[in-house]
Amino acid sequence: MSLEVIQSILVTKIYPALLVLFFFGLTIFIHELGHFLVAKRRGMRIERFSIGFGPKIFGWTKDGVEYRVSWVPFGGYVALPQMSPMETIEGKTEASAEELPPVPPPTKSLVAVAGPLMNIALALVLAAILWGAGKPMNVATVGWVEMGSAEELAGIQPGDKIVNVNGHDIRTWTQLMEAVAFSRTPDVRLTIERAGKRREVLVESKVNERLDVKMLDIYPRNHPFAQRVLPGSAAERAGLKDGDEFVSIEGVPIYSSEQLRSLVGKRTDMPTTVKVLRRGKPLTLTVTPELSVEEKVGRMGVQLGDRLEIVRPGPNPLRQIRDVLASMVGLIKALLHSKETGVGPSSVSGPVGILGLWWYGIVTGGLLQGINIAVMLNVNFAVINLFPLPVLDGGHILFAVIEAIRRRPLNARIVQALSSAFAVLLITFMVYITLFDFKRFFGFRFGSAEPPTQTNETVPATQP
Repeated sequence: MSLEVIQSILVTKIYPALLVLFFFGLTIFIHELGHFLVAKRRGMRIERFSIGFGPKIFGWTKDGVEYRVSWVPFGGYVALPQMSPMETIEGKTEASAEELPPVPPPTKSLVAVAGPLMNIALALVLAAILWGAGKPMNVATVGWVEMGSAEELAGIQPGDKIVNVNGHDIRTWTQLMEAVAFSRTPDVRLTIERAGKRREVLVESKVNERLDVKMLDIYPRNHPFAQRVLPGSAAERAGLKDGDEFVSIEGVPIYSSEQLRSLVGKRTDMPTTVKVLRRGKPLTLTVTPELSVEEKVGRMGVQLGDRLEIVRPGPNPLRQIRDVLASMVGLIKALLHSKETGVGPSSVSGPVGILGLWWYGIVTGGLLQGINIAVMLNVNFAVINLFPLPVLDGGHILFAVIEAIRRRPLNARIVQALSSAFAVLLITFMVYITLFDFKRFFGFRFGSAEPPTQTNETVPATQP
């Protein structure tokens, strides 16, 4: 194995995977640390601090608290016997609530809310870093329009900036795609800006069968590069290297991965002049695309990535938090009106989807994109945990409020039964949406094995 191959594996696979593990672990650790610190400050009994659920991988005990890392990596917990019993997912504790001094409802509420607040604090710190260094994103500028599509017939052209969708101002491609996906009708009204002038167009969105959301046949302006040159391919024989950024094909400037794929697809067995940037220096190569048996079009044999623009995200770090919250509100509204929007549980990403997008994001946008997705995850994690459902932190707060109103603790058996039932429902739901994550990312018995596109400000690998 050559040094270049080893470097490629490190950059495109191992480094992004390690960053994902670091940020995901940090998100869980910070959340549980919030519960732990407040519980300790309020004098509560703490038996266990676990990153992950299920059996222990390794751990240690200090000052009567067991610290551990467990096998199921989709969360964590702090075992507090004086809170609502959570034996279903946390395991049994040595002491029961009846054997320990009672804890007043305000203390229980403070402990429960501390976790989400720590995630919001972490999100603000990371957002401040992005505000200073810049955030990788696709601005809402069209890079490619599908030939013969309704969008092309409506007059949309590469270079057009989309500034409004159905009456809502947008700035990024993510906001554009969300506005289309969450629209209650297939018809979408776009305001486009060209040469300083604005006009409105009405186009019809179509449901992407693999992603199960409405989309348009337009693609963002970005900077496609060779994420990986496939061994034995036409691209490798022509001298293309991992990291080369595509500038033009046969003199046509390249503004989008889809544009590149379309141009290459028409040049089967035809010598093609390809201009690239390699470490900032221009280079001209001749590649002869070969017929893809599966796709029936020409392909060079390159997995594409897209380098994103680095833009200061709004006037202050709080703008990023507000944008994430607005996106969550839009998704909830779309789910509540699923018959009109077509957005359902199968459209939501679970752990596999989140980690997959995170990995792709770091491959294409580097460390800054990893931080950007960490901001989104921490805000989402905080808000979802505050839902007033047993098992979640919001459920603990709800039980504490009911206890304060009744002026006596809730029946432990009832609380345990509710917690167990919702734990089973939550696990079942996670398994359900994970199946659709496999569909989107790996074609798991559902269809194409191509990665998803346009679902985030990251653009995953495709092959031209």
